[in-house]
Amino acid sequence: MKLRISLEGQSYDVEVEILPETSGDPMEFESQIEAPASLLRPPPPIDIRAEDRICRSPIAGIVVSVSASIRQKVRQDDPVLVIEAMKMQTTIGAPVDGVVDAVHVVPGQLVKPGQPLCTLV
Repeated sequence: MKLRISLEGQSYDVEVEILPETSGDPMEFESQIEAPASLLRPPPPIDIRAEDRICRSPIAGIVVSVSASIRQKVRQDDPVLVIEAMKMQTTIGAPVDGVVDAVHVVPGQLVKPGQPLCTLV
């Protein structure tokens, strides 16, 4: 069957094939490929190294504010502090999910790239 459609002021001639109706149940699909056993197993637990739990400064700058406090639960990328460099503020997020064990900086302190800012457990 041929149809003409218009889209944004342009006309297009298209050919359409009418397919036989199905029940519409997506579970009715018959797979001819068997899924490998590795897909059916749950993934192994992720081992987080101690080094991954240290939040480090990505840039040199001045600590503007510290929003994390000791014993606070944080999720990965939750803001823990803000660093200012060249009149731009950068929010630093938690590297992994965890609980804040120690905060190593205070507002107004100068930090270098790679310097530990806080530690999570």
